[in-house]
Amino acid sequence: MGVSRSGYYKHRKRENETKMGPDFELLVKVRQIHSSTRCSYGFRRMRSQLCNDGYKIGRYRARSLMKKAGVFVKRRQRFKRTTDSNHTFPVAPNLLNRHFVVERLDTVWCADITYVWTLEGWLYLAVVIDIFSHVK
Repeated sequence: MGVSRSGYYKHRKRENETKMGPDFELLVKVRQIHSSTRCSYGFRRMRSQLCNDGYKIGRYRARSLMKKAGVFVKRRQRFKRTTDSNHTFPVAPNLLNRHFVVERLDTVWCADITYVWTLEGWLYLAVVIDIFSHVK
């Protein structure tokens, strides 16, 4: 026949995907619910919503329907508070008072620290600059 084994099976798979199966209506409904809930429903809540809409399915069927439809939960990132302003530690006075015009070199220095997540873990970045050389 002149067709490779992998090409034959790929063709069979594509043929099965294009056929409208009995789950077609449910897949459309799952995609609709997924987009209307801003990608936040997992298979348990998806099952509950489908049951409320009149479809009788279990949670494992809801999970397989979500897999077939290609929809996944977009997890929310946890809010991480990085600054605690409510403390009793001494606070340095604001000597510049937002007047960043400096007449001479090496009279006013500014510093800041932050941290950045990398694949190797948290990296801390500390910067110290002379304001005279950076403010025009």
